[in-house]
Amino acid sequence: MSKKTGRITDPTVLKVIAHPARLRLYEVLVADGPATAAQLARHVPGAPGSLSYHLRRLAAHGFIEEAPDLCEDGRERWWRAIPGGVRWSPEDFADSPGAQEVAATAQRVLIGRHIDRLQEWLADGPQRWGTAWASAAKSTDSVLRLTPDELRELGRELDAVIERWAGRPDGPGRDHVFLFLHAFPIAGSAPASDTGTEPR
Repeated sequence: MSKKTGRITDPTVLKVIAHPARLRLYEVLVADGPATAAQLARHVPGAPGSLSYHLRRLAAHGFIEEAPDLCEDGRERWWRAIPGGVRWSPEDFADSPGAQEVAATAQRVLIGRHIDRLQEWLADGPQRWGTAWASAAKSTDSVLRLTPDELRELGRELDAVIERWAGRPDGPGRDHVFLFLHAFPIAGSAPASDTGTEPR
């Protein structure tokens, strides 16, 4: 597939994917492959008719597409995810308070989903997936002393590592692994620009 989702700069598009049901539909299609609304209803709460509406909205804004090649009887509509994920930067939405609010809401929805996935893993993941996956799973946090430029450099380095591991083909023992990363300044010392001094 040559199509790929791009960086989102339009608040209308971001608002579409920031809907919890649509985000979940996109996740399932990315992880499990093409499906019909009826099949997706097993994973995403909602009536098939409601899910079909959300699927059409996702398709209209370039997150998924119809897969007519998979339709055997001509009646059911199949959908597939367009790869590339959901990417945007708050700086692209700084022009208006309305756009800023859309970006903030989208961030809350995505972070909420990240936490949900972590809670699902903690609830029964080790028992369901077994010892090999439980011992391989990773959780860590660190507090670093960085400048904004150093944080950007760290981000680029981490992106390169993730890109190196991304896109591996299916194979024996290989499954989807969810990784999420947030890096930001925290309370404890005032920003250097506010104090007029460099961090200690």
